[in-house]
Parts: sequence; C-alpha cells; structure tokens
Amino acid sequence: VEPLGGVATVEKVAASAVMAGCRPAYFPVVLAAVQAILDPAFNLRGVQTTDENVAPLIVVNGPIARRIGVNAGWGALGPGWPANAAIGRAVRLVMNNLGGGWPGAVSFAGLGQPGRFSLCLAEREGDTPWPPLHVELGYRPDQSTVTVLRAETVINVTGGLDEVASVIGSAASLFGILHSGKAGVILSPFTARRLAGDGWTRADVRRRLFERGRLPAEVWRRSWIHGAVRGSEWPEWARHAAENGSIPAVREPDDLTLVVAGADLPIPQHAYCPAWGHPPCRVTQLISSPDALDGPVTAG
Repeated sequence: VEPLGGVATVEKVAASAVMAGCRPAYFPVVLAAVQAILDPAFNLRGVQTTDENVAPLIVVNGPIARRIGVNAGWGALGPGWPANAAIGRAVRLVMNNLGGGWPGAVSFAGLGQPGRFSLCLAEREGDTPWPPLHVELGYRPDQSTVTVLRAETVINVTGGLDEVASVIGSAASLFGILHSGKAGVILSPFTARRLAGDGWTRADVRRRLFERGRLPAEVWRRSWIHGAVRGSEWPEWARHAAENGSIPAVREPDDLTLVVAGADLPIPQHAYCPAWGHPPCRVTQLISSPDALDGPVTAG
C-alpha cells in the first residue's frame, strides 16, 4: 500500500475493517474497494501524498448493496448508516495503517475533507430508470461491484440538470481540468426518472452536462491556478477549448460518472464530485468471496 509499502494481506485488511466497525458481511466490499485503490491506475501514491484534498468515493452496485444495507436513498452520504460509514472508514484505515497516509507527514492535503473519514454509498438501482452503473460498465445485473473515483469534494446542487451543469462549469473543476480527471455526478432519482421519461439515456445526460458545464475561458485565465501553472502543462484539449471561449470540466462526456442516488424528492438534490487527475481514473472491481484470495490483496 503506497507510499510506505505495507503489505495488504487479507488478515491486515480485516484488522482495519474490525477497527472501522465492519460487520462480517461488509468485508467482501472492503476487500474489493482495497483491490480497486491498489490498481496502478488509481495512483494511490499520488492520492496519499498530494496537497489536494482528494478522497476515494466508493460506489457499490449489485445485490450485495441491498443485502448488507449500503444506503442509496435518504442521506446516503450522511451519518446513521453503518455499512456506508464502516466500509469507507475501513478503506481509509488501510490507507493510513498500511500506507502511512498521515496528515502533515505523508499526506500534504492542506485542509482535508470529511470524505477522508468515509465516502461510500450505493446506487439506487430500484429507482434508476436506466441500467445501473455496473451494467453500463459491462457487468451482469446479478454481479456486485465497487467503483472508486477520486473526489476532491462533494458539492450539493438543488434544482435541475442545468443547475448541475452550472456548478460543473465553475472554478471547482479547475484541478480536474488541469489533470484531465474523471468526475462524479450523483443524480436525484426524481430528475433521472423525469429525464428518462422524456427519452434521455445516461449518455444523453452526460453529453448535456459536458456541453453545458463549461468554464468561461476568461475565468480560467484570471484564476490563481492558471497563473501558477505554466501554459505548456495544461492539457492540449483544455488549451484548444479555451481558444473557442470555454473549457469543459472533463475531456469527453464519458469521463463523467453518473450515479443515481439520494432521496426521491420533487425538489431534487444532486451532487457534483470534481475529480483529481494524475492520471484520469475510474476503477471498478468485481466483489468476490474473501475465500477467493490467498495472500496479499492485489488489484485485479
């Protein structure tokens, strides 16, 4: 586990899970999430040592989410949900206990964020009008998965899709633009159902957010980060987009990960999770029995 290199055996991961308050039924999800963050594409060393306030955002899909009670509805990212809190906390303890991600010593995130304690939810598949996230990514409905993103924070948005796009097209996306990150959008079931009723697909929603969620080039040029980062270090796609007047928050629509979750309210609440790049990343891991692992936990 980067950067200090502790070996994540099943037993050591289990110790962190116990410290986090996990029930035995949660452990396959914890193991899968640890496998996901150990994937080289996740760049755990960068996540642990950056001065950005990045945290793993853990999304659980499939039958196991309902079976063990990972909340996808009211207050899914808030307190009171043992599975959500314990699974996210267990992953953080693995990062600290085995990877050494201690603030001010290894982790140089200046402020941190509450998501560094725990940031875990399930997708509300029963109220999702489209195939759930893991099915869209190529898994069967009867399989269970963990998808991990690198979230800078969670920004609440009340309103419709254009309000979500407005938040996406703000300074909150600057670091994601710099590193071509893969951002997360948590969409209200109410809005998802209304859009699907009008014939929209997940791809249509991503495309709309991509097209509308743009940062004016002039705002970009006046920003602190533009002055701090040499022009040649900005990705070519962002520099090219700026020449045309505005910059999308991500390189392409598929870099937005759409998750349907939260309360089913007519005054819908969504969330935007701007991304940390280095490099662009979204990792999905199939959840299997702990008995299938023998020795160190590895990506796979």
